[in-house]
Amino acid sequence: MTVAMPPAETHRIRADGADLYVRVDGADGPWVILAHALGANHTLWDATAQHLAPRYRVVRPDLRGHGGSDAPLGPYTMTRLADDVVAVMDAMEIPQAHFCGISVGGMIGQTLGLRHAERLLSLALVATNSQTPMEAHPMWHNRIGQAEAHGMAGMTDATLERWLSAPFRDNHPDEVSRIRDMLVATPVRGYVGVAEAIMAFDLTGALSRIHCPTLVVAGEQDQGASVAMAQSIAAAIPGARLEVMPQAAHLVHVEQPERFHAALDAFLGSAACGGQCDVP
Repeated sequence: MTVAMPPAETHRIRADGADLYVRVDGADGPWVILAHALGANHTLWDATAQHLAPRYRVVRPDLRGHGGSDAPLGPYTMTRLADDVVAVMDAMEIPQAHFCGISVGGMIGQTLGLRHAERLLSLALVATNSQTPMEAHPMWHNRIGQAEAHGMAGMTDATLERWLSAPFRDNHPDEVSRIRDMLVATPVRGYVGVAEAIMAFDLTGALSRIHCPTLVVAGEQDQGASVAMAQSIAAAIPGARLEVMPQAAHLVHVEQPERFHAALDAFLGSAACGGQCDVP
């Protein structure tokens, strides 16, 4: 039986030449911002938003180039994507928020932690990397070329194989179909713009300057954002905690929602006041 989402409101917020679509769930409590993965949209976080909304005000923007947001010509930059989050916060008069991002959303989170630290109560970095090494650039050029030449439909099978483990894909065809539709609906120019931001991303040497409560989450079977990468991110950020989700690939919150939500609840509870890490 599907449980209805709490009452929600939506906004369109202008940020540097693009109107961003934003959904808000919940009416009380601290603000939590959820940022989705490349090729997805805010609905990737539906279950988590439903879980949090009774206790938090949950803000889910569609990244520029994705979902209901405008898709201006790129390339985009990670700085621009992080500044988009702050533009949403400014427009909605949100002084500070917990931020949780998956995949490229986690890259945006790292950028926020360095560029807009004063706006963060905490940071949850899920299935993400701190850099895109040069040896990965040919792979990204190939993905961009495939999208530009053939559209998003031809990329969905390979993406789903990276994002979700084979047992989950076999046992949850409706959820796989929902995520496939999300990928196919992503504007090519939005996919390419954010992919180019990912290619240029490297904050590995700067992570020690992040000084807010931080949770790093990895999927045990994630090949793209490995447990080793999560360990290195957690080791670099002072006071960060690490959670590894068993039997999960990239979309850990989809494959292991109960475990993920339990870890997120415990973290948000301990970080409720923000700034619990000592700042040198």
